[in-house]
Amino acid sequence: MLKFHGTKRKVLVTGATLASALALAAGPAYASSSNVSGQVGGSYTYYGTGRTITANGSNVYLQVTNTPGVAMKVMWYKCDNRPVHGSDVEVGDGRRHLIGSNFKSGTVFCLAAAADLSETKLNWSGTLNWNVTS
Repeated sequence: MLKFHGTKRKVLVTGATLASALALAAGPAYASSSNVSGQVGGSYTYYGTGRTITANGSNVYLQVTNTPGVAMKVMWYKCDNRPVHGSDVEVGDGRRHLIGSNFKSGTVFCLAAAADLSETKLNWSGTLNWNVTS
């Protein structure tokens, strides 16, 4: 059995602490994810579920997995201030799309969607990722 005395023990503990800190810093980028769904029609539908950005410089992505079979667009908006919003992003092709970038920590955003429809409403679903920093 090895016994550590004085300086050698301090060096070992400091080295282990440094290695742990480096492993945490090199870990994957923080991200939050949620399944989302709703009905979409010819004008924007504003969904009221707020999501909070917790990492500065974060991006938001949406992948619609159940497309309604028509052109669908989405935008993020500030939940308590609808005039503050992102650009329309076409999302109906089943791929993952960037719908907003470089958000500040503490930002609360919601989603809005519209489709190329007249009076009908169709169901859609997908996956929303936010707090993505890489």
